[in-house]
Amino acid sequence: MRQRVSMARALISNPGLLFLDEPTSGLDPSGAVLFREIIEEERRKGTTVFLTTHNMMDADLLCDRVAFISDGVIAALDTPENLKEKNSSRSVEVAYIYRGKRQTKRLEVQELEAGMPFAHDEIVSVHSLEPTLEDMFIKYTGRRLTS
Repeated sequence: MRQRVSMARALISNPGLLFLDEPTSGLDPSGAVLFREIIEEERRKGTTVFLTTHNMMDADLLCDRVAFISDGVIAALDTPENLKEKNSSRSVEVAYIYRGKRQTKRLEVQELEAGMPFAHDEIVSVHSLEPTLEDMFIKYTGRRLTS
């Protein structure tokens, strides 16, 4: 409830610049979704939002650009998409059923573009194996996230 009151106080004057420190920390899932929606609405209105967070899902969903800071130095600065794409293995994992048995296979994107290079009766799912923003944080800072 305190976080909701703090957010309401911060927004009441329609600021052009908003600094938020761990805005979804300690919130239940529905509260976190509500705060993300509020932040998105502020962005749509043109508010510049600076977000400090250890929650990489928030950073990925809400940020146009992210900076990873390690020992007071910016270790990486880019869009979440670019950071992940630059470090992608360009692989996918395909789950499929063949002769009644569920199996998975890892493929390079080029293989997939040419069509499924293996026998299958049904494709169950195809998932990108791109790194997460948390993976990028670890790569660029050399350490794991802490709460």
